[in-house]
Amino acid sequence: GPRSLLARRLRCSMKATPRFLSGSTETVKVTFLEDGVPVEATATVGQSILEAAHDNEVELEGACDAQLACSTCHVILPQEIYDTLEEPCDEELDMLDLAMNVSDTSRLGCQIKISKDMEGMTIDIPQSLDAR
Repeated sequence: GPRSLLARRLRCSMKATPRFLSGSTETVKVTFLEDGVPVEATATVGQSILEAAHDNEVELEGACDAQLACSTCHVILPQEIYDTLEEPCDEELDMLDLAMNVSDTSRLGCQIKISKDMEGMTIDIPQSLDAR
């Protein structure tokens, strides 16, 4: 019933925490594939892929400000990283349904927190068809 929907929404919004506290200074090296061009980046453990992209001046749009209301921060992750992540919640899946070029390992960048085991991973930013 409506109760479970509320619980689901709650679970979803609890995961999307505000900007991480800069207590963590651990960083990992990741590579963003921006239109197929590799961009080396340094990401701080605990921040989201979206924040890491912005910190490294990578073009990854976050139109809705991490509110799970758009698919502009859609990224494609390596299978082995994707498999370690929590399942996407329904809102995220709904947004991924709207994203271009979705793959089996697509996620929204605002929902994925950088962790130590992402060291060296490649994050593919699929080309969107708008204004590229």
